[in-house]
Amino acid sequence: MARAPRKNKVQPPLVASHFQDALVLNQYLISLFGIDPLIAHKDEGRPVRPLEIIAKTLRDAEPGIGPDGKHCFLAKLISHLPANATLNPVELERYDANLVAHTRAINARRKHKGEIAWKYFQWLTLLFVEIYLDRYFNDRQGLCAALNEFIERFNQHHQSQGRETGIGAYAVEDLNKICLQNATGSGKTLLMHVNLLQFAQHARATGQADAFSRVIVLSPNERLSEQHERELRENGFYPEPLRQESDLISRGQNALDVPLLTEITKLADEQKVKQMAVDSFGDGNLLLVDEGHRGMSGSDWKSKRDKLAAKGFTFEYSATFKQAVKAANDRVLAESYAKAVLFDYSYRYFYADGYGKDYRIFNLPQDELAHKDTYLTAALLGFYQQLRMFTEAGNRYSGYNLEKPLWVFVGASVTGRKVDEESVSPSDVAQILDFLARFLAHREAFTTLIHTVLNGNSQQTGLLDAQGRDIFVQSFPYLKGLKQSAAQFYSDICQRLFHAPGGGHLVVERVKGDSGELLLKVGESDEPFGVINVGDAAALAKHVQDELEDKHSLAEVRPSEFGEPVFGDVHKPTSPIHMLIGSKKFIEGWDCWRVSSLGLMRMGQSEGAQIIQLFGRGVRLKGKDISLMRTSRYQPVNPPRDIHFLETLNVFGVQADFMATFRDFLESEGLPPNDAPHVEEITLNVTHDFGQKLKILRSKFRKDTQEQYDFRKHGPIVDLSIGALPPGLTKGGMPLVVDRFPRLQMIQAKEVMGQAPEAADNPPRHFDSLRLSMLDWDKLWFDLERFRRQRHLDNVIVKSEALRPLLETPDWYRVLVPAHWWAPSMANLRHWQSIAFELLCGALERCFNHQKRKYLDPRMELVLLTRENENLPGDDINYQLIVEATEQYLIDDIKTLKEELAQVGWRDHGHVQGLRLDAHLYEPLLSSEKVKIQPVGLNKSEFQFVEDLRLWLVANDASLAERGERIFLLRNLAKQGVGFFEAGNFYPDFILWCLKSDGSQRICFIDPHGLEHEGPGSDKIQLSQNIKDLQARLNDPGVTLESVILSPSTNRMRIQHLWSQQGLPTPDLNALHVFFIGEPDYIGKVMGLVLR
Repeated sequence: MARAPRKNKVQPPLVASHFQDALVLNQYLISLFGIDPLIAHKDEGRPVRPLEIIAKTLRDAEPGIGPDGKHCFLAKLISHLPANATLNPVELERYDANLVAHTRAINARRKHKGEIAWKYFQWLTLLFVEIYLDRYFNDRQGLCAALNEFIERFNQHHQSQGRETGIGAYAVEDLNKICLQNATGSGKTLLMHVNLLQFAQHARATGQADAFSRVIVLSPNERLSEQHERELRENGFYPEPLRQESDLISRGQNALDVPLLTEITKLADEQKVKQMAVDSFGDGNLLLVDEGHRGMSGSDWKSKRDKLAAKGFTFEYSATFKQAVKAANDRVLAESYAKAVLFDYSYRYFYADGYGKDYRIFNLPQDELAHKDTYLTAALLGFYQQLRMFTEAGNRYSGYNLEKPLWVFVGASVTGRKVDEESVSPSDVAQILDFLARFLAHREAFTTLIHTVLNGNSQQTGLLDAQGRDIFVQSFPYLKGLKQSAAQFYSDICQRLFHAPGGGHLVVERVKGDSGELLLKVGESDEPFGVINVGDAAALAKHVQDELEDKHSLAEVRPSEFGEPVFGDVHKPTSPIHMLIGSKKFIEGWDCWRVSSLGLMRMGQSEGAQIIQLFGRGVRLKGKDISLMRTSRYQPVNPPRDIHFLETLNVFGVQADFMATFRDFLESEGLPPNDAPHVEEITLNVTHDFGQKLKILRSKFRKDTQEQYDFRKHGPIVDLSIGALPPGLTKGGMPLVVDRFPRLQMIQAKEVMGQAPEAADNPPRHFDSLRLSMLDWDKLWFDLERFRRQRHLDNVIVKSEALRPLLETPDWYRVLVPAHWWAPSMANLRHWQSIAFELLCGALERCFNHQKRKYLDPRMELVLLTRENENLPGDDINYQLIVEATEQYLIDDIKTLKEELAQVGWRDHGHVQGLRLDAHLYEPLLSSEKVKIQPVGLNKSEFQFVEDLRLWLVANDASLAERGERIFLLRNLAKQGVGFFEAGNFYPDFILWCLKSDGSQRICFIDPHGLEHEGPGSDKIQLSQNIKDLQARLNDPGVTLESVILSPSTNRMRIQHLWSQQGLPTPDLNALHVFFIGEPDYIGKVMGLVLR
């Protein structure tokens, strides 16, 4: 009998199996930018998601609003907008103008906080919302039709690959909810505030504001509501609690102006003592739902939310929609969220962009029980190292916005199948407290353990994971470098961490009242070192006491007579608390930047959303300049020593299965486990013969203070005026140009027709008395003063009476605008105001740089390059190439690199490239986009230049030797090497010397970076001419100075167009020493200049 054919196993639809790939609303928005989200995209050979094509053009743009009154990201976006994009530059400029208005409105209200300057992903999030709301309010039916047309194509694409999507068509009623999936720490609260302004503006502009009864900000708990109230007030809103009788209209208030705050727990089907009836608020509300992932499964929270905004509109915010949808296991729910997530910047992208702390996972040893004390001692030493580095750093890390380290244990008690979010497992807490009690009481035993951890190998410590790898490899360099004994470390830990110089017995005190806190102290110390924060502190205290008694622990649990709650102040730098133990519930809404070590207690297997929430709190980082970025990405060249230890979240666990759950989460997110770093070292050799007497530029030292001259500290104060501007700006040289023609259409038209439309018919313009009389001079002065403070242009004073004379003098600027913008009309006043502000900002910056140059150039000197120069690596510095131990292919590639460097001296392929260049003052030079290199390696264009120079030197070795000329190269470190003040603190990447046979030398400063957005007045480009003035002032007949700009792009025409569109003749880029990597013999032109 024939066997029946086997049925293929039914595959789950895309929304259930790969939710991240089913975000159709997000993909539709991306398609409007001319990027097809249904085809594979690559960037330099590696697969990337479609949004990356947009993101990569914006990352390097300056955050914030530029002098032209537009976000700096806008020009970048428009200049890279594909010709087939649905969105056009005029629309994008309109959207950005709205965002600028909202941003300035909030900035004007932020009296006690710094002004907002959006990161690229925040600006993109707001731009996506702006695009969506524009279509939603102006053409809902058209939006629905366009989305369904995209869904049809989306489904066909996946069906052709044998996959069902589980995504059906939109109805118009589905369009009133959008979700933003942005990582914890990425500024969701600020985005919410701007979303409120965006929504209100579009509703009013289309006459639909009256359709919305009220704004409700819905949070999962009171702590979050309190946080929202505080932050809304800080940003100039006037929030109120939501009450049954809330009636804004009768009080003369607009419904969309007053955010009303409540928690989902206060809403019920019927009116109760502490709950309000959902139906009493109607269904026409604007709903802003924080932690929108909450209540997706196992409760009626979602149905209550849906009732409130059935005919209104909902914004939902969460870092973890994906995890919550997976946990809910509801395909209908998954489909509704796949059709509502407008923007996706989840943690994996946040981390990949360099935002937030790095993290290090410390797995438990294979023989967990036998080595538990050793493991916890090592974890304690990891935290102690962070704390000691922070307290002993002095000024080393000033400006990097680091917070005092905090050790946090977090988890949930699991009883049967029910997870109690209010509490923690008494057994886990008792295990931690018992360890601490024994550490404090048994000095000798733990001194021995400290010695073993710091000085023994992994075989001696037993700290090996299941794969036999050393768990704490290279974890304690700072402590080892202190050269102290284990006994000294033990004493200092007791003093610094526990506030108990001699150790003692651990005391757990229950604070009176309902704060839910237990204090951790040593002996009779007045100062607690730790706090346990849970829902029911009394019950936990009883359970912990029982557990400790079962263990015959030395810890004591007792009521507190005078103890005060401390959790509310833990986030403050003055807090004595170094350790926090809590339930996972306290993580939501907890605004703290201190977490540096994270201990995982009992954690359920299906709690992905909770895990990523607490992990997201741990990796929050303000960063230098409030960049939110770790220093290794924000300032990769020469960061402060060991700062990465303070910008790394250490993660460890009380039991191995907790760590396994966490690793599974990382794997599902596509994040590296960071649990077994494999480090390969390559020796860094300084090869230079310092007898060659190379000269280098530097500022002189003051004789009185022995400080190097610093313009901001020592320079004069000048008034902004015509006389203070650079002569080249005012005497017919290179005027400042404000160009308001749409850049993209002009470039395309120029390329197609050979001429720029409209601009040719509009001569340069200047402000006349009519237009000057219509400007708001008070606003101009206020905005300019704010700009001056933001850019730290401290030495220039801006007086309001000086502004009009500047604009009355036409010598130094040109205005290029469409004719209809310049027509006398009140409608054009906003354009004139914006143009005037951009001109004055440009004048202010040029004035500052010119005055800085006037002050510092006479105080520059040429000195001999010595071994101590900060551009050269120290004697104890080697390259460290760091990869995951699991990434064997990268380990093998690094070993191959070592072999090829030893055998042939160079390698220009593989995952890591490198070369030994005799001309460079140290070697080798390395580059990689896949492997973390410390000190930082070269980027792609830098390596290309050095490789091309190597080939040129090989080809020209004989002729150089014949003429007795020698070439030397040195990488110039940003912010620490040789900078040029007249070029806006520009630090070229390389210094190239040609030492002549007569002892003279030519010094050339070379920068291999793009020029696409550098205009004709760019100080950076003028450096090739201005550097000759510096050479004359130095008056050293044996030294000639040159500068070169290399663009890695071969699109010469696009760069030349930036000049020609401003009515200037096509520039001779060769004369300006601008060359293009990739063009034939560009390196020959560079070396011709150097050898001249």
